[in-house]
Amino acid sequence: MTMQTYSFRNIPNNTHQNWYKDPSLKVNIAHCLGLCLVIFYLGYDAGLLNGLQAVYAWSVFLNHPQGAILGLYAATLYLPSMVTAYIGDFLSQRYGRRVALALGSSIVCIGGLVNAFAVNPAMWVVGRVVIGAGGGVAKVAAPALIQEIAHPRLRPMLAACYYPFFYFGTLLSALLCFAALYIPGNWSWRMPSIVQVFGPLLVLGTLLSCPESPRWLVSKGRNSEALAVLGKYHANGLVSDALVQQELAEIEAALESEDSRHHKTYLDFFQSSGNRRRLYVLLSLSIGQNWVGNGVISYYLTPVLRSVGIESSVQITLLTSGLAIWNLILAFSAALNVERFGRRTLFFVSTAGMLVSYILVMGLSAGFATTQNFSIGIAVVPCLFLYYGFYDLAWTPLPVPYTAEILPFGLRTKGLAIFTSVGTMANSFNQFVNPIALQALAWKYYAVYVVILVFYLVFAYFMYPETKNHTFEEVSAIFDCRDAKDDGELHESVATAGGGSVPLKGVEGPSFVGSSSHRENV
Repeated sequence: MTMQTYSFRNIPNNTHQNWYKDPSLKVNIAHCLGLCLVIFYLGYDAGLLNGLQAVYAWSVFLNHPQGAILGLYAATLYLPSMVTAYIGDFLSQRYGRRVALALGSSIVCIGGLVNAFAVNPAMWVVGRVVIGAGGGVAKVAAPALIQEIAHPRLRPMLAACYYPFFYFGTLLSALLCFAALYIPGNWSWRMPSIVQVFGPLLVLGTLLSCPESPRWLVSKGRNSEALAVLGKYHANGLVSDALVQQELAEIEAALESEDSRHHKTYLDFFQSSGNRRRLYVLLSLSIGQNWVGNGVISYYLTPVLRSVGIESSVQITLLTSGLAIWNLILAFSAALNVERFGRRTLFFVSTAGMLVSYILVMGLSAGFATTQNFSIGIAVVPCLFLYYGFYDLAWTPLPVPYTAEILPFGLRTKGLAIFTSVGTMANSFNQFVNPIALQALAWKYYAVYVVILVFYLVFAYFMYPETKNHTFEEVSAIFDCRDAKDDGELHESVATAGGGSVPLKGVEGPSFVGSSSHRENV
């Protein structure tokens, strides 16, 4: 049997080959990118807490936190989502992705305002707890909705753009913290804190026009509404479009298959080898996202730089801003090319490059600690940029969308809830330990992350399958069809799921054929 071209590329579709010339695709992209702003608050907080450590008024207000206290302050944003992530799953499955997103984003806004107008350290901490609680709900719903409403042609790229928006928040907060150095009094930290509500407000604005997930609508028996959504956003309103009809048929077949296998509870992750493998992968990604060394640099760049002789607040904030710009460019570049290079390739190159970079950081930091040679300390800075450059190739854009796409519908928000909760737990522990370990061990602490990176390099080789060039339903099926000899069998298994009959192979014709106003071949 010869390898078959994956289905949707060969199905006529009433959209223009260039998204910027197509009305429905432009709206679809705007909605997906608007939802990506859910992660803005997290990136903004990372940059904010990092930058505020260089703002004198903030240090005075919080009684000069360091070590365990600073770690506890960082962790307070994460701890609530260990619980609220499961609330996000419940709301997403029962009431829809949009309801969960609206509630979560509203709570983040409230927490941001409490944080910004705090009158004492306790109130400031409460604000962070509220932000984290709302973020836990929103972070479960957003990645699922992005993947489920995106046009199949654009889905991998749009989904991979989700986490790079973290760096929009990081960059903005870094720049505002730099400006805060020249603002007297407590407004030097209140002003950048208020801007934290910017992201969730834009998400709420996006939800005013954003559609509900067609997959969720089908799961509730509202197939005609799902068809209308697919037609409007994937074919300029043409519900009889071949691709739209194909998408609906695939969704119905996949959900019918899931119903027959009872994919409805968290226990289902232990019921089959495919689901167990999914669980191992999502757990490794949720923990690894902040346990591959980036947590030290994200939240504690200031003490890292001070450990190698860079003490100036202006220099620290400028370096923080420069690193955010660097991350933003590379993360989006990787996201837009995820289909070209593939997930496995990006994970291998990213992790191997991070390993080499971290060894260099460790060696140079040790050299500075031994010799106090300032030029050796400065050499750490480009190595940090190099490390993050490799991190941005895979570990920024891929963990969340890769997790979402490998999960069947019934387990998708449950898996994302586990991803968020476990990742939060791991990150909270990590952020609490990091400042203590940095203070006690300095450069020697980097050896821990060298070992972790070696582990992930091996784990990715054996456990992360390639998922490029497949539709959403087909990607999920990979874990249930590990013995398929080629893509043709994989398509066939998806097509006949639950007794359905969806012609996924051998479709003739141009890749994307439009109506009279959009007709053009790719």
